Amino acid sequence: MKITIHRGTDQIGGCVTEYEHEGWKLFVDYGEQLPGFQKSKPLDIDGLTKGDMSKSALLITHYHGDHIGCIKELPKELPLYIGKLGRDIQLVLSEHLSFVDENQNMIIERLNTSREFLPGQLFSIGPFNVMPVTIDHSAFDAYAFKIEADGVSVFHTGDFRTHGFRSNKLSEMLEQYVGRVDYVVCEGTNVSRPDATSCTEAELQKSFENALTQKIGHIVYLSSTNIDRLFSLYHAALRAGMPFFVDAYQKQVMDIVAKSDSLWSKSKLYRYGKYEPLPLFRKGNDFTFNDKFVETIRDKGYVLIARANPRFDKLINELPGEKKKYLSMWKGYLDERKEAYNAALAKALEGGYEYLHTSGHCDISSMNNLFRLLHPKAIIPIHTDNPDKFAELFCEEWPVIRLHDGESIMPISSSTADSCGLEIFCTKELKDGTTCECREDGEESYGLDAKYIGPFKGLEAAKFVMEHTLYRQANLVGYEIKDEEDLSPSKVHTFDANKNLLATFTHGGHQPGGAKYQEACRFVHGEKVLAVFHAPYHAVVPVKVIGPMTPESERESWELNAPKVYYDSYEDYVKDWDDWHWDSVAVHPLAKLKSYLDRMANTEVVPRIYLFPYQKYEIKDEDLTSI
Repeated sequence: MKITIHRGTDQIGGCVTEYEHEGWKLFVDYGEQLPGFQKSKPLDIDGLTKGDMSKSALLITHYHGDHIGCIKELPKELPLYIGKLGRDIQLVLSEHLSFVDENQNMIIERLNTSREFLPGQLFSIGPFNVMPVTIDHSAFDAYAFKIEADGVSVFHTGDFRTHGFRSNKLSEMLEQYVGRVDYVVCEGTNVSRPDATSCTEAELQKSFENALTQKIGHIVYLSSTNIDRLFSLYHAALRAGMPFFVDAYQKQVMDIVAKSDSLWSKSKLYRYGKYEPLPLFRKGNDFTFNDKFVETIRDKGYVLIARANPRFDKLINELPGEKKKYLSMWKGYLDERKEAYNAALAKALEGGYEYLHTSGHCDISSMNNLFRLLHPKAIIPIHTDNPDKFAELFCEEWPVIRLHDGESIMPISSSTADSCGLEIFCTKELKDGTTCECREDGEESYGLDAKYIGPFKGLEAAKFVMEHTLYRQANLVGYEIKDEEDLSPSKVHTFDANKNLLATFTHGGHQPGGAKYQEACRFVHGEKVLAVFHAPYHAVVPVKVIGPMTPESERESWELNAPKVYYDSYEDYVKDWDDWHWDSVAVHPLAKLKSYLDRMANTEVVPRIYLFPYQKYEIKDEDLTSI
């Protein structure tokens, strides 16, 4: 599978991701770029904007404009998939906007030929299996996708959060419909906004309920397609005994949800109670009201969902009695320094307002919990204006592949005969019964944290991922790439922490008399280096280089540890050494280890390619990699 981020590696919104396998192309989202970000050039992509569409399809995660807004530009032959309820909401929105934006008619035309998918129901597009998973977001009927092809699985999060009304089932749904995956392509909207999710939707509703104890006019500015917030305020008004006013468009949006048979519409939150929201009356271009309306709101107070336009401004100015305004959307719309600044909204809120809002995107801690449920080999950030911050926040526990727009990775199935597997070596605490028996010169040994990033299609593809992956930088020892043919390693390359090639093992010729017997090591006699030991120690140990492997190099270790039932003599043991074993270096451990099975001798042997430049590490008390 080839994964390409065409747009969205360093901006919020406008993301376009491609999954390709065997000539089939699956794209996710095609939306507008948001104000405040440098506009990229128009995308020119075979199978999406041009060329043959017979093996292509587009999945839409949700109806926000930065995910769906540019579908009008795409060829009609391209199949488009979207959730039913999300499509219906977007159709109402586009119809409403079509009076001022003729492009909306093209979106309507495109949506009328779209195909529906259902949450939790697997469907196929060519070699791809797609599992839509309904998630919580400020857009209703939003989806993440598990995408699989040829043994490689990816979880594409779309926009999501875990502090909304529909979040409590996320863990259960991931366990049932997703399980573990190889990679997560994850949104990172809030990595630079740690306070954006300071409260849950339930807590926000409680704050509004407390505010509604005042029997006055409560005027709330929010997005008309923020379904959770609309219904939350509606039920808060019901409990306060207040009428809840919306315009005809907002009422139509709420009706779609309340009268649907979707999974979440069965909840009482999305059903109407004792009375429905009350649509405002129009007379010509303006709203109008009568004496009965005035009498009702004077006695009970009211909640009015408003938008920043002259029609609402006029109505609000004419309504009698005390009024209080609230902003329940992103505060950036009021910041004159931002391109997203909304002058009409700023004018409408002149005189003061209370800010009651929470983000439609996930907080950092909850994102990490998601990763722990999915346990990916690596994470690819998108939909973020600070990908470096994303990597900084998560790379202590998860490898983060930092791509730029237009770049790709090419993971392949682990069962593929010819592949290159990438692994990262880091230090951690010694564990699993391995202890340090003695130290020389105060040297410390470390546990080995070997993180496998996956098999890739060729050496250059694996090196590309190595160059773009960040993981536990302060504890990084180096990298290994195994170049396999017919499922057997033919070459093994190791790289230092700066990604410089250290050594290469090529099978054949390392036994005595062979052309590569005692192949030169880059580290010389007496030099202090780090040795990576796999089983039984799984450790990184400071050692001094003695010299190339000889038939006598392991005698002391064999006499100390080897079960004599396998070999009658040490000489018989030597006869069993293979090519890999002979390409080793004799070393003296400066911190001797003991495991459940073995203990280190004064001389040990380490494969030549597993010697790395010497460095000391600080190990944190809490080892996140073991979580």
